[in-house]
Amino acid sequence: MSEFQFDFSWLTDREKFRAKLNEYINVLKMTRKPDKEEFFMTTKVSVAVMFVVGTIGFIIYLLMSVLPTSLRH
Repeated sequence: MSEFQFDFSWLTDREKFRAKLNEYINVLKMTRKPDKEEFFMTTKVSVAVMFVVGTIGFIIYLLMSVLPTSLRH
């Protein structure tokens, strides 16, 4: 599927806003409701990614709080 980019250079700000809004509306019209299996798979992946990012953040926090105090002594 090729992507068509509309040239907004000659439009006023109001016309640019309307054109962009129409693009968003067209995308929303093409969406569909996911079935149960797709929804649960997306939820599982999202939770796993949040867990990984949280774990990495916690490890960085520990390194930043523990390492400086242990290096001073």
